[in-house]
Amino acid sequence: MVAEVMLVDAVPMTTRKSLKASSTSGDAVAFLGQLKRNEDSLVEQAKLLEKTDRVYLKQVLSTDIEGWTPFHAFVLRGARKLVKISLRCGVDANLRMGQPDNLPGGCSPLHLAAYRGDVSIIQLLIQYDADVNRKDFSNKTPVFYAATHNNTLAVKKLLKEGADISDIDTDQRQIYRNKNLRRSPALLCLKSTLL
Repeated sequence: MVAEVMLVDAVPMTTRKSLKASSTSGDAVAFLGQLKRNEDSLVEQAKLLEKTDRVYLKQVLSTDIEGWTPFHAFVLRGARKLVKISLRCGVDANLRMGQPDNLPGGCSPLHLAAYRGDVSIIQLLIQYDADVNRKDFSNKTPVFYAATHNNTLAVKKLLKEGADISDIDTDQRQIYRNKNLRRSPALLCLKSTLL
């Protein structure tokens, strides 16, 4: 489980010149552990690796650990500096996560930022060509996550950036309608389009 992975003691990262592929998983786990313990230190380590071995850093940040990558964890935590470093070193803004326990699979970083309502990270991801209409394995788009979690500003930002809600299925429309009865501000942004 991800929580168990994040509790693993992280070993300090060092500058590397010659690396084996097998070390990317270990370093990805170390990044997840360090994120939980000391985000500022992790930012400094990531900056150092960005300068010395950008290709390796990209591999580490894209490595799947039980459905998660460090990049997805950075987005979900709202670690903007780490998200920015990840994108600068070439991590795909549309990178799909696996299917972690008890979570929908196939989420892009934009799904996670929309879920959080983090407009700053949404904007950053879009600057790096994140697809506002990317679907997860349940066929849900980022705007669905933003709306159902009452993140009004995220909904507005995604709509402004071209989020398409025309293909929202009947079940999803019913969720919007039911929540609209309670006057959810995030869902009211979609009301005229859906009803």
